[in-house]
Amino acid sequence: MSANNPILKNNFRVELSIYNTAQKADIDKRKPELLGYLRKQLNNTLLDLDLIIDKSNVPKGFFTEKDKYKKLLEKNPTVDKLRNKFGLSF
Repeated sequence: MSANNPILKNNFRVELSIYNTAQKADIDKRKPELLGYLRKQLNNTLLDLDLIIDKSNVPKGFFTEKDKYKKLLEKNPTVDKLRNKFGLSF
């Protein structure tokens, strides 16, 4: 939840953008506890949470071993010397 700030909408509805269905499933599982806590702390029993899957804002990750290795080489080119010295492949 730290990646996207919640937005307060009309009628005390809080909209939270998430990245995927896995996040939605996790938050849905904890939603009753989360809403119970927020409603008590904010003294507002009308508060509700809407989850919006926003795939346009997904952070780019490194998906293949080759991509990870290229990124590592950008940070530290001597890694390639070590790979060659020990006869390793990626």
